[in-house]
Amino acid sequence: MALSFRTKFIAVASALLAVFIAFGADAVWSGASNTLERELTRLAVPPHDVHISEVELPVPVARFMARSLPPGQKRIKSARLQQTGEFFVNGAWHPLEARQVFTASPPAFVWDARIRMAPLVSVYVRDAYVAGGASMRARMMALYPLVNQSNRPELNAGALMRYLGEAAWLPTRLMPGDGLSWKAIDDRQAEATLTDGQTSATLRFTIDEAGSITEIYAAARFREVNGQYVPTPWRVRALGQDVKGGVRLMSPAEAEWVLPEGPQPYWRGRIVSVEYGY
Repeated sequence: MALSFRTKFIAVASALLAVFIAFGADAVWSGASNTLERELTRLAVPPHDVHISEVELPVPVARFMARSLPPGQKRIKSARLQQTGEFFVNGAWHPLEARQVFTASPPAFVWDARIRMAPLVSVYVRDAYVAGGASMRARMMALYPLVNQSNRPELNAGALMRYLGEAAWLPTRLMPGDGLSWKAIDDRQAEATLTDGQTSATLRFTIDEAGSITEIYAAARFREVNGQYVPTPWRVRALGQDVKGGVRLMSPAEAEWVLPEGPQPYWRGRIVSVEYGY
């Protein structure tokens, strides 16, 4: 009986220790994300207050602005989003929940996600671009390191390109100025270039007759393959349109690498809520 009690005690103590460690790791992870969010908020400045009527835009971009923004829309300074969706890992789709914080000027974001790999088992992922530098972290249960990279030129370029594409969720950031310019292509497509310090990103936006962004495309975005960064075509496709925070957004959507053997989607999701700051 004593042995049985001792065995049960050890089992309970071990379980409590595991829970304590898990909660502690989660708290440390969340604290690091909060620190990055405070830093990007501290650095944020009001964007140039230019009205849509005061700038020259390519025809499809003007159509997008008119369709997406309510009359008298102010320039957005920051945005806080909640996302839900799926991430493709190890040959299968896994549920994902994430929060993301953006600032318009300077361009910055922090994406903090949980990818559920199995019941009670999640991978914590944090992608960030703050003060011109990108970082990528991933830990199993916020504890065991899987990815830890930062401030590589390829990583910075890829993060700024991601920011430019996701600026569709804070549309006034796609107004010219603050490092962003447009180049007309035709009545359905235009090319945006965003420069932040030594890093630049260019994307092609496809906008339909209704003024909705239907596709965002890069001829080459850096993708990690066996520890090397390989320029690879990249695309975001709109799966629908929704109104959040009074602004019409491209949501749900799907992101994919365009490989020689065909598209390889890796993220699909939608915006659950948006809180804009002005």
